[in-house]
Amino acid sequence: MSPYEGESALTTTRVPRIAPLPPAEWPPALRALLADSHRDGPGRENLFGTLAHHPVLAHAWLSLARVLTHEGTLGHRRRELIVLRVAHRLDAPYVHRRHRTPAADAGLTHAEIEATATDLDSHAWEGEDSDLLEAADLLAVNSPIPDGLWGRLARVLSPGQLVELLVLAGQTAAMCATLNTLRTPSDRQPSLVVLLDRERCCSAGQCVGAAPEVFEQDEEEGRVTLLVAEPDARYADEVRFAADLCPSGAITLVDEEEPARS
Repeated sequence: MSPYEGESALTTTRVPRIAPLPPAEWPPALRALLADSHRDGPGRENLFGTLAHHPVLAHAWLSLARVLTHEGTLGHRRRELIVLRVAHRLDAPYVHRRHRTPAADAGLTHAEIEATATDLDSHAWEGEDSDLLEAADLLAVNSPIPDGLWGRLARVLSPGQLVELLVLAGQTAAMCATLNTLRTPSDRQPSLVVLLDRERCCSAGQCVGAAPEVFEQDEEEGRVTLLVAEPDARYADEVRFAADLCPSGAITLVDEEEPARS
């Protein structure tokens, strides 16, 4: 079982200090960033909703995250090792859980992902992996990297990659501290996926009235767009009602069972 799959009620039910804004209240620029990052997978509605309280900062923060994710040179495996380890060291289950799937996509095995949340000696980490994880441990708590470790890293990473490593660890640590301090809850796993055929949309707008957290009407075209393709389960009834109301049948719903928790 994952170290975070069996979270206590204290972690999962605490009231957030600043409640995440629903998608309907996000500024357009933030919605565009989310739409552009769908390839990174679901599970960030509460993160985006929290940052939406400060749109300018949210745009800068998420733009940096996008650069680190899609334009960085460290490579996916290295990046996910750093993020998972920093999240563990800072006791940030939201971030650790969010990155388990990207880590698997980057080539980390299930055993390796689990081991990022345990003592480093509990897994046979070798070479570069061991050095990256040791660096993550130090950077997470703002401790200096000794010359020996820095030398080993410098033999396999370029100067640009070394800078990226430091920025990645710092950005991850800042995110962990923010979410932990604000008690931002983890997103529920989506139980409903919304498919919208905009070509069939007749611009009636009834879905927007039924579920404004999920649908929005384009002011120029009049057609409906999706704010969230995989809405939180608390909006399921409204989304189903919206689909029933759609006169053109442009909305298709796909039910997905939530994974069982250990």
